Amino acid sequence: MSGLPGVPIPFEATASGDPRSAWASVVVVGLLAFVVVGAALLVVRVVTRVLDRIAPPAGRLSTYECGEEPQGSAWFRFNNRFTTVALAFLVCDVELALLWPVLPRCLHWLGLGRGGLVFAEVAAFVFALGLALCWVGARSGFAWDRTVEGDRPATNGGARP
Repeated sequence: MSGLPGVPIPFEATASGDPRSAWASVVVVGLLAFVVVGAALLVVRVVTRVLDRIAPPAGRLSTYECGEEPQGSAWFRFNNRFTTVALAFLVCDVELALLWPVLPRCLHWLGLGRGGLVFAEVAAFVFALGLALCWVGARSGFAWDRTVEGDRPATNGGARP
């Protein structure tokens, strides 16, 4: 191993044993990342504002609602029914992702003739996930149109009275 062509690196420089030298390299790489990102942002700023003379439009700081003008106040009770669907998806997604590390072991067990055990364990796991989805569905967690107790019908675009 050599630094410059024809110039070998002495052994003491590569394996000093000082833990501060390892952390110093992490700090140098971190600072280098900040400098590179900062320089890229500065170049973009110079090109867009100075060279192209792009002025920031006044409407840029306004509220954006899918291209529509906002109607009503932003201070209203948000019904977060989507949270149930998102959490159910995350649970199933993460749990199914946990099956991937098990698959090589299952293939080994199949080679040993223990296929019934592998099938039973994976089937029990998938059954538990299906049971959880049925529970959420039974509690109408996937219904988009349900009303929650205490909710008042929205008036004037969902704004507070």
